[in-house]
Amino acid sequence: MHRLGLSTRVENRSVIVAVEGELDIATADDLREHIQVAIDDHGPWLILDLSALNFMDSSGLNVIINAYRTVRDTDGALALAALNERVTKVVRLVGLHRQVPVHKTVSTAITAMEALEAKSQAG
Repeated sequence: MHRLGLSTRVENRSVIVAVEGELDIATADDLREHIQVAIDDHGPWLILDLSALNFMDSSGLNVIINAYRTVRDTDGALALAALNERVTKVVRLVGLHRQVPVHKTVSTAITAMEALEAKSQAG
């Protein structure tokens, strides 16, 4: 049985969704729904904490790409944080890192997101 652990927290104005387990066709809809609720409740400045994500297939990539489009269309942003080597390979293979910033830690992602948000509000 596939299980995906999902939790949300807000730090400053960044919405951090932590993803744990395996992100595949059996769990992708869970993440899609969780992200939509997080954006609806807390805003479009989204960070995906992937530090506990063990596996991701194309279904998971599609969820992330759709999340990117959603936040971009609502004047927000998406960042990925704390990817392991396996997940990093998948992200780089499809070139997602060219569109979505990838950070080594959640704290660096939060700092970058704050700067991006301040810049967007200033101009």
